[in-house]
Amino acid sequence: MKDLSLKDKIKYYITHKKKQTGVIVGSILIVLCIVGVAIMKLSNSEVIACAKSRSSILEGETITDLIYNSSKEIEKGPSKSYGKVVYLTIDDGPSEYTDEIIKILNDNNVKATFFMINPNMQAYPQQVKNIVSNGNTAGFHSVSHDIHKLYATDNSAKEEFDINQKTFKEITGQTSKIIRLPFGSKPYTSRASYNAIVNAGYKLWDWTLDTEDWKSTSPQIVETIKKHTHDTDNIVLLIHERKQTVAVLDEIIKYFKKEGFEILPIKQSDEERNYWNGKLFS
Repeated sequence: MKDLSLKDKIKYYITHKKKQTGVIVGSILIVLCIVGVAIMKLSNSEVIACAKSRSSILEGETITDLIYNSSKEIEKGPSKSYGKVVYLTIDDGPSEYTDEIIKILNDNNVKATFFMINPNMQAYPQQVKNIVSNGNTAGFHSVSHDIHKLYATDNSAKEEFDINQKTFKEITGQTSKIIRLPFGSKPYTSRASYNAIVNAGYKLWDWTLDTEDWKSTSPQIVETIKKHTHDTDNIVLLIHERKQTVAVLDEIIKYFKKEGFEILPIKQSDEERNYWNGKLFS
């Protein structure tokens, strides 16, 4: 370096610095690439792990679990001030409470959907007729109400609804295609069983709000409803023909009306809403 001219020294210095800079920049790029790949692998692993975790959770969820857990994940947006609807559905009848329920409905000028069990239809044929003659919708809720019998074969559930249909026609001379599976269409219903049901022309309905009235007191039923109606404007309400439910049915109806809901029965022409067809939250 001592023997080099000033010009050569400057040239050497610039060339040397360029090489150093190139090495540094290259090293930085290599590090960034390694870090980027690591982050992508980590992110993919997290996504896969999350998906697997959610899949395993959903696998064992009941319809009620699915609804309450999904409500925490789905961004519903602001509640509408118009078009609010609640489908009032009543399971496990007819019973000694059916006529009282019909009276409460009539007093409030609303109709409901009754999902009936075959032995109860046979035990209360006049109440079946009363349901229909008062403008309500009749639906079926199996023969056995037993998951072991309902899913003994892929066709077992469908065959039970065929029996419902036969009994209903003998009593009323009419038919219905609206059904609800005991305990909902998840987690017990297989794809093959579901296909057999819908291929027979039945319309399967789950629910979006389970009052769990079968194990609740009257005040608890009302509280459950009020707790889960603030962020939605389309509800399929599940109640049962139970004494504690009948005691607050008038209050429930008046509450929904006050909140701006139109109370409707399910019509034969309505598109079914269940876990399998993905329309549960629509």
